[in-house]
Amino acid sequence: MEGSSQSRNAPRGEQRRRMKRWISTLVLCIAMGLGTSWAQEQDPQEVEESRGRLSERVKALEERLDKLDRVEAIKKVEEYLCPDGEIYDAPPPGGRCPDSSIPEGRVTFRKIPFSRRESLGGMIGAALEEAEAKRVAVGGSARGILQQVLSSRESDALFAEGSVDLFFLSRPMTLSTFYVDLESIGGAGPDEMLVSGSRLNADAETLGVTDDVKVREAWLFLKLLEDRLRIVGGKIDLTNYFDRNAVANDETSQFLNTALVNNPLLRQPPNGAGLAVQYQTGGEFGMSVGIQSPNDAAATLTEKVYGIVEFDYHSHLLFAREGNYRLWGRVGRILDELEKKTWGGGFSFDQQITARLTLFARAGIGRTEGENQNAYGWSTGFQIPSPFKASTRDRAGVAFSRQVEVEGSESIAEGYYHHVLADRVWVALNLQWLISGKNGIIGEENENILIPGIRTTVNF
Repeated sequence: MEGSSQSRNAPRGEQRRRMKRWISTLVLCIAMGLGTSWAQEQDPQEVEESRGRLSERVKALEERLDKLDRVEAIKKVEEYLCPDGEIYDAPPPGGRCPDSSIPEGRVTFRKIPFSRRESLGGMIGAALEEAEAKRVAVGGSARGILQQVLSSRESDALFAEGSVDLFFLSRPMTLSTFYVDLESIGGAGPDEMLVSGSRLNADAETLGVTDDVKVREAWLFLKLLEDRLRIVGGKIDLTNYFDRNAVANDETSQFLNTALVNNPLLRQPPNGAGLAVQYQTGGEFGMSVGIQSPNDAAATLTEKVYGIVEFDYHSHLLFAREGNYRLWGRVGRILDELEKKTWGGGFSFDQQITARLTLFARAGIGRTEGENQNAYGWSTGFQIPSPFKASTRDRAGVAFSRQVEVEGSESIAEGYYHHVLADRVWVALNLQWLISGKNGIIGEENENILIPGIRTTVNF
């Protein structure tokens, strides 16, 4: 009676739990009985066949899912090429090719298949990069150049020149870039004394004025037709799109003399309002057309326009190595008191000869209305990587330039060694030899003048 009383007085929750356990036991017993009965009645051969069919369906499903899950991603990869055609994904053993030469490094793009699951990290990274690209990027560069004039006729003089660039970059729309470059320059370099025809410091010549802050460039860049058509409009520098050269085209890291940065017969106006259109066929040929105001005032763009057309050819036919060939022609006006018309044409090429040697050459001819003879000029030279194995990112170059104008002729040679001290710090040793040329101030000849220099660049 006492146990019955305790059972009746047990909490209702305990009674419910006992009932659930009893029902669960009963269901399990019934299921086991039914499963035993089905297994006894089922033919073992039919069971095996059923398993086979099920396995095939699962396999087919996995194959279909795998096809749906595969994607192709374009990845930037680094390759190492040897003269005999060997291509390595990593530096060969010992850093040397089978023929003991140093491999040539290059960056290329490959289409690589990935699983969506495997490439998820890459997709997230790409999405972050895209979001970052839409923001405004701010960067800059500062350069300092010391040059000394060594002459037997004049006292030695040391000249300092410096410049600072601050640029802003954004992508307001898909396939578009907006760019603004502010620059300030101080110092005129050795031409303050020598006034050479070719100009001995191209960095000091970019603005046409010193000790001032100016908008050097401000333009909108568009890519169309699968990147075959490129359009740039705004305040532009035409030398960014015409008469380019892989060996002699950058005064911040290559030759410093203006005649070796661009063809002196290009006669491009100072940076101003203009438009450049470039079209690449998707193969080896391309064409560019540019117009610009002959001065910094856009009001003259429609009346006294400077126009230029260029055809370019990119080939691997010669020595099975990369070569770029460009042919251009231009017309314009010199805005002096008489507003003289001027025209000119020229070509430029750079060609890899070996993995370590690249040659270049330029030539041009031009004439200005009222002059009784043509002006012409040419230059040639080469670039090699560092001869020191430990300095794989360094390079050196040597070039010669000859320029003949109505006012006189000038010959000059230049050599440099560009050293990458750190990722954002470059130091270059430079030596120019002004063989002969007219001094624009005193009218006498500049002969056998050496101008050694050092150039430091800091990017931030």
